[in-house]
This record gives sequence, structure tokens and C-alpha cells, in this order.
Amino acid sequence: MKAAVLVFLGLSASAAFCQPAAVKQNVQMMGPSVRSEAVVEGDFAAMGGHVLVSLPVAGDALLLGGTVDVHAPVGDDLRAAGGDVVVESSIGGDVLAAAGNLRLTKAARVAGGAELAGGDVRVDGRVEGSLNVRARRLVLNGPVGGNVQAAVEELELGPEAHVGGSLRHTASAPTQDPAAVVSGPVERVDWLFGERQRWNGRHPMHEGRWPAMGGWWLLVPLSMGLLGVLTLAGLVLFVFSHFADQAAHQIETRPWLALGVGAGLLVALPMLALLLLFTLLGIPLGLVVMALYPPLLLLGWLIGALFAARWLAARTRRGQVTGPAVSYGWMAVAVIALLMAGMIPIVGPLLATATMAVGLGACVLEWRRRLASRPRDTP
Repeated sequence: MKAAVLVFLGLSASAAFCQPAAVKQNVQMMGPSVRSEAVVEGDFAAMGGHVLVSLPVAGDALLLGGTVDVHAPVGDDLRAAGGDVVVESSIGGDVLAAAGNLRLTKAARVAGGAELAGGDVRVDGRVEGSLNVRARRLVLNGPVGGNVQAAVEELELGPEAHVGGSLRHTASAPTQDPAAVVSGPVERVDWLFGERQRWNGRHPMHEGRWPAMGGWWLLVPLSMGLLGVLTLAGLVLFVFSHFADQAAHQIETRPWLALGVGAGLLVALPMLALLLLFTLLGIPLGLVVMALYPPLLLLGWLIGALFAARWLAARTRRGQVTGPAVSYGWMAVAVIALLMAGMIPIVGPLLATATMAVGLGACVLEWRRRLASRPRDTP
């Protein structure tokens, strides 16, 4: 009963991020895999490991994820960020997107302008307005109605490229297909968009300078389903047993503080990443935050599962349970129970979010406790 009270109370603020909620015709969604389930008459905001827009959105779309696919029309502006972003539909307004790999396919139609940032950017679709790109490499193989500005190391104009205005770029050796057309002047400059130096000879989007996306390997076992989750649970229980045990103890001793800290981080980290992506210098750091976000959610969920396992073992044995006393069997029972409970409509997403929040908050509290307990050097 104690666990049930801990899980379900005090999370009304987080609930909006786990279950589709229509507020004034707007929809917000969050989860490991998010897919639009109906036509959205207002704005659509989504965040997850994989975000898919499969049905039309009448207003703006704000999408954050490891992989973002826009397969249906967006009536107004599109703002997207992720490891991989693919746009293959019509956009009624402007596009602001940042990704490690960013692509506008031939089916993409942007009625306004496009501001793109990434490691590799490819534009095969139509952009009616201007196109501004900050990237390591840009491949332009589609029509652009206005001017093109590209702060890039490599620039390639394909046979279907047609620039209605001027082309300004920073590439040292651009390549242009004979069939490509640039109506205005072509100019190479040392910097664009207010950059005042060439980053010591290396562009900030250079492949060797991109933030490591290694944290995403933690999501690979999830593709194995239950077996993968149980494998990660065993990793947390046996390899990081001391830290995990102390973090679970934080939930037992300070549950509401852990829940509050974790819920705040669930909301604050995506907002921080989005704000960083609006500045050139902040893009790499923003991508680091986005790369770490899903593994942190997974870690929080597993710590929450460990707390549930300790709670179940303590109630069964009628005594307090510490790390070594919690067998893998109890951990497996807790994981399976939480996964099954997560399938319950409305309640399931609430439970999953609460588990992630309280576990993530407990990790932060434990990290803070360890930092505070370090011996300080005396003069």
C-alpha cells in the first residue's frame, strides 16, 4: 500500500507527459515510442526515443527524440531535434531542426524558410523561402526559392538543386553538378551567422567534435523486449549494486523529495536541451543532453524497480531488506509487475512516469550525498 501511495500521488504535473491530453485542441505526448494516434487540430508536442508523426497536424509541431520521422503534413511551423530527423511531408510554415543526421526527402515541401543544423544535412525537397544551414556537410539536391547560407565544411549541389537567390557558404572546396542552377551570385566567406572565427580550423559540427551518442547503447537491449529489460536489471543489481542500493534507500527515507527532484528533471532537461539548440555554440551541448536523457530515464526506472523489489521482499520477510538480501528473483518479479502494470490505460503511463521520476530523483540525491561526504583538503 505504501508503494501504491508513493507511485500514484503527487504526479499530476508529470501526467501530461505520458498520456495524450487534448487541451484546447493541443496534444502533448511522451514515451519510449510516440506516435500520433489521431488528427491533431491544434499544436502537437512529443518527446521520446522514437517520435513519429503519422497523421496531420493543423498547428505547430515540437518534436524531440532519438529518431524523429515526420510522415504527415504539419499546418504551421515544425521544430524538431534528435539523433536522426527525417521530414517527408508538407510543412505550412517554417522549419527549425537540429540533428546528427537531418534529411528533407523529395516529398518534403516547406512553405516558409528552413533553419537547419546537424552533422550531415541533406535537402532533396522543396523550400519556398530561404535556407540557412549550420553543419559539417550539406547536400542540396532540391529547389530553394530564396537565398541559401551554409556554414559548412563540405558543400555539394546535386543535379536537381535550384537556388532562386544567392548562395553564400564557408566550404573550402564545394562541388556542383553541371545541372545545378544558382540564380544569384555565389560567394565564399570566412564566416556566417555572426561567427567571428573559424573555431581554430575546425567547424563545431565536425564529425570528430560531435558529442558522443554512446549512451544510446543502453536502449539496444530494450529491442529484445522482456529479456533485454531483465538483463539491464541484473546489470544494475549486481554490477552497480552499492550505488543502486543506496539510491533505493534514498526513496525509502526521502520519497517525496526524490519524487519532486525527479519530476523536475523530467521536465527541465528537455527544455534545457531545446534552449541550447537555439544557439550555435549550444547545439553540441544540447545534443549531449538529448543523448543522455533516454538512458537516464531508463536508469531511473530500474532504480524505481529495485525499490519495488526491496519493498516486496521486506513485506514478505517482515523485515528491512538491504541490497545483497534482494535476490535477482525479486528484481525480476518487480520488473515484470511494473511492465504489466504499464500496459493499463491511463494508470500505466502514470506509473511508468512515477517510477522513472522517483528513481531519477533518488540517483541525484545519492550523487549529491556522495559529493558532500567527500573529504575536503585542509590548508
